[in-house]
Amino acid sequence: MKINLKIQLALSLLLACSSPAFAENHEHHHHQHETTLSTPSTDSVFNITDTWTAADGKTFQLSKLGGKPTVVAMVYTSCQYVCPLTVQNIKRIERSLTEAQAGKVNFALFSFDPERDTPAKLTAFAKLHGITSPSWTLAQGSAGAVRKLAVTLGVKYKKVAGDDFEHDAIISILDSKGVIKYQADAMNKNLDGVTEALKAQIQ
Repeated sequence: MKINLKIQLALSLLLACSSPAFAENHEHHHHQHETTLSTPSTDSVFNITDTWTAADGKTFQLSKLGGKPTVVAMVYTSCQYVCPLTVQNIKRIERSLTEAQAGKVNFALFSFDPERDTPAKLTAFAKLHGITSPSWTLAQGSAGAVRKLAVTLGVKYKKVAGDDFEHDAIISILDSKGVIKYQADAMNKNLDGVTEALKAQIQ
């Protein structure tokens, strides 16, 4: 199903990570689909010049991810259902690659929740999900940086009661210059399309 990034916002289902009832509704009634961009954005994510802080406490700009294709998703560590599943699906994508291919790809998770997702929280989240490869980056930034990245990726989110978030679950494939080349529903059980799109970007 091909759609323009501009209407991705309207078509994406808001996911309430904190609500098991909402999560179950998503699981059973949301149609599985993958999306490619019929008119890919020519704007590089790397044009966002805000500073982010990684789980190791080091600061960086998004351009640090340049030179390799990058698998990107936005999550938060207090999420109970959608975000953990998103991470597991990205790990499935990683496992579909050969060791040589995986070494040529960045995997990046950016938090919606910079107030609570400190580097220590991000480190604990990585440990919980068995993320040990140096190819992975987990990061938090200012509220403004989060908004800019979300808009560029076409990810809608909002803070709700209890300091949780409703948000789209989208996996994006960026090329080595930070331009979005493919997007998929992070809840897809079949990840063949996103894996093929990623492999096409590996040099």
